[in-house]
Amino acid sequence: PKTSETEKEEQKEEQKGSWSPQKSGSRMQEAMTRLNQRAPCHFDPKEEAVPLSVASGSVGKKHKQEIDTNVMTLSLSSLKDKTLIATGDPVFCNQCKAALNVHSIITKNLMNGEQRWHCEFCNNINEVQVESEELPKADELTYVLESAQQAMLKKGAREDTSLIFCIDISGSMCVSQPIEGKIEMKYDSVKKMQDLLKFGDGGSQYTLREGKDKTYISRIQCVQTSIEEQLKELAHGVPKRKIGLVTFNNEVNLIGDGSIPPKVFAGDKLKDFEGLLASAHKDADAYISKPISETKKNLISRLSEIEENGQTALGPALLVSLGLAMKGNPGSRVIVCTDGLANVGLGAVDNVVAEEESKVANDFYTKVGELAKKNGVSFSIISIVGEDCKLEMLNPLAELTGGDVLKVDPANLYNDFANILAESVIATNVEVRVKLHKGLTFRNEEAINITEDGSLLIKTIGNATEGQEIALEYCAKPSDELAKMADFDFTIVTQLPFQTQIAYKTLEGMKCVRIITKKQDIKFEKEEAKKDANFKVLSVNAVQQTAKIAKTGEYRKAQANAYQWKKMMKESPAYEDYMVAASPIYDALSRQQR
Repeated sequence: PKTSETEKEEQKEEQKGSWSPQKSGSRMQEAMTRLNQRAPCHFDPKEEAVPLSVASGSVGKKHKQEIDTNVMTLSLSSLKDKTLIATGDPVFCNQCKAALNVHSIITKNLMNGEQRWHCEFCNNINEVQVESEELPKADELTYVLESAQQAMLKKGAREDTSLIFCIDISGSMCVSQPIEGKIEMKYDSVKKMQDLLKFGDGGSQYTLREGKDKTYISRIQCVQTSIEEQLKELAHGVPKRKIGLVTFNNEVNLIGDGSIPPKVFAGDKLKDFEGLLASAHKDADAYISKPISETKKNLISRLSEIEENGQTALGPALLVSLGLAMKGNPGSRVIVCTDGLANVGLGAVDNVVAEEESKVANDFYTKVGELAKKNGVSFSIISIVGEDCKLEMLNPLAELTGGDVLKVDPANLYNDFANILAESVIATNVEVRVKLHKGLTFRNEEAINITEDGSLLIKTIGNATEGQEIALEYCAKPSDELAKMADFDFTIVTQLPFQTQIAYKTLEGMKCVRIITKKQDIKFEKEEAKKDANFKVLSVNAVQQTAKIAKTGEYRKAQANAYQWKKMMKESPAYEDYMVAASPIYDALSRQQR
């Protein structure tokens, strides 16, 4: 229980400054999105959980902001790890849907041979029939539901994954900025930008100029240079990969691998969802027919021909890019680079005022995300610092497909492209189920993801990348609910089980279920639980939970959460690493105060 002095201190910290969600709102959303999707990565099956803390006398009591060691994390990079392949199919409890595991106890009637499994999660008695070789033999098992060969027979074999660069070439992309030092730029657009001063979509225009110690370069130059370097590295590192280009202003240009003339989508075609998608998908074999080892020169040549002008048909360009990427294997990717507000065709948000108009735009980006997820395609969005790109509208697209939404300085585009490409998709069609004991429930999770009794969480991930990590909080159920459980008593148990079931497809098409089950000690004193806690796990959760709260617009609640976690983390050896990971969110919250 908190003392009155502690509460006063927290209230004083929370009420500093003047809070206004309207100030720097988009910057806050961007910081939260980046943190939520790019939390520090840590996974060790033996260290994944932290001790369960059940505070004596406080079960079910509501606190203003509850902070404790009841946290678990799951890194989806573990799907790359080899595990013991289980024999047969997984067996599930017919009441709570927990899977039979290495900790389960099966009793056998010697008279009639009947087998019974007393579920360790809900105490339900299941009649089962399991051969000895099918009994789980490890904490972590993989069940193969469909082999890669079976998947290939169903869909037919395809070549390697595809990568599509979707590039904004609207007028505002010629805006320049100073870079320290005198730099020779390959993509010299002085004349182009001078000619384009009469065009544009609302952004200020400047010409490229040089000083003694500075070089002024445009956004499009940064994009061209960064993508060219990536093309060279891709040609060397993954020579069989197929790479395509799509550019957009008030039209969408399907360039593909540069081996044939571009295809242009304009006018009413930019409002035809099915038409754009079907046309790009149909033409994909012709436009991205060769690997990067053969098309690098063509692609670089096409990059050099880019000219900036006009408005921003972002939505239609996403559909064309998706149509191309869908021809590749699951794990194909689209990287979008834009500095402007979508204002032409589908998904336009420049004049959105009414709630109904906003819903139409949101529904469009969500629909694109759902299609991409279904087809194993990942979308990452790179937006340019200083421009209003309505990133909150694009969040569903990245979140549904396992991608990123980043707002970057044009001069750092190379590193950001490289970071995104480094986090490759490792599995598709991913769904995660986390099962708690019936005496526990999830905390700070959306109700739509939780089953009625609160002990099963289901999250559809879509595409999983190496850097993805999920942090979850849990707690004991209210004391009145626990009192109704005649077959369970917290005071006489020393451990409780936790289980994660991950259904996914490998990039080769193999359909699998990964089941991880662990037992965790119960501690009745919070300070005792802290001594044995894995503070790296707590750090990941602290950042993700604070970011998640802030994304909903509850900035004061996010500040309270951040403040409480910071106090706890100060006591740990992981404090410095935590502050490095959390500094962007603290900076964003500070801007809100100002």
